[in-house]
Amino acid sequence: MIARWLGINFLTILIILLWSFYKGYDTNLILLGKVLAQAAFILFLLNLNMYFVFLLIRKSKLRKVKITLAKISKKMMKYHVSIGVTASFLVIIHASLMIAAHLQELWSIKISSGFFTLLLLAVLLFSGVLRRRKSTGMRRRFHYKTAFVFLGFVLLHVFV
Repeated sequence: MIARWLGINFLTILIILLWSFYKGYDTNLILLGKVLAQAAFILFLLNLNMYFVFLLIRKSKLRKVKITLAKISKKMMKYHVSIGVTASFLVIIHASLMIAAHLQELWSIKISSGFFTLLLLAVLLFSGVLRRRKSTGMRRRFHYKTAFVFLGFVLLHVFV
């Protein structure tokens, strides 16, 4: 199960990199923006994988697997917020570069989906702040559901 989970992660990253290579770039500014967005995607995917680590802990029947995954999750959670903030910062730089590069076509479907995805990122970060302030079951579910909706819109933005 873990191998399949890691395989899907690597396949997703590979598909995005190949798609980016296929689409090309007009200027070095756009290339820099794409590279920053890809780095942010990898960081967000790393954070999103926390959900799957906790899911595996809950679903596993083997005590040794649960203990190993709990140790991994304990180490990962120390960096969850800093990874998310770094990825968000990269996304903001990406958005700024893309707006600068595409000033004449700000209302294209690609740019519009990016604006909407950036708005969803703000909701995701807000849900994380709420969860960090006081962790309830509802806030936890809202945070991870928002993360999955955000991932869906990121993928839509990438492939539009």
